[in-house]
Amino acid sequence: MLSPVETSSPDDVAPGLTYDHAARAGDFIFVSGQIAKDEAGSWVGGDATNQARQVYRNLDRVLTHMGATRYDVVKVTTFLTDVKDKDAVTKVRLDYFGDHRPAHTGMTVAALGFPEITMEVEVVAYLPKGDTAP
Repeated sequence: MLSPVETSSPDDVAPGLTYDHAARAGDFIFVSGQIAKDEAGSWVGGDATNQARQVYRNLDRVLTHMGATRYDVVKVTTFLTDVKDKDAVTKVRLDYFGDHRPAHTGMTVAALGFPEITMEVEVVAYLPKGDTAP
């Protein structure tokens, strides 16, 4: 039996170790948490702003790969390991989405998958089958 869930990863985002970057189930696209790694798999250092920009670049690439855009996003979840980064990361998120304001949950956690990861952002997009981004 074929699964009704389609998974995929774009070539221009560092591969996940044990997962694909996106899963489409019906009209919804679930994007795995993105971290501050560039397409070559190198960590993007610097402050929270630089890291958040890389995270949103990765999200944009995954959404495009799946035929969606940021305007199809209905839910954003942000994980931070340091609450002091909240304002910088929020500014990047608001700049990325412009006037579009999807639902958002932000949380501070003790740690993420590796010590280098200080933030992770996952999104859910709604794109009815047959629709594609303009």
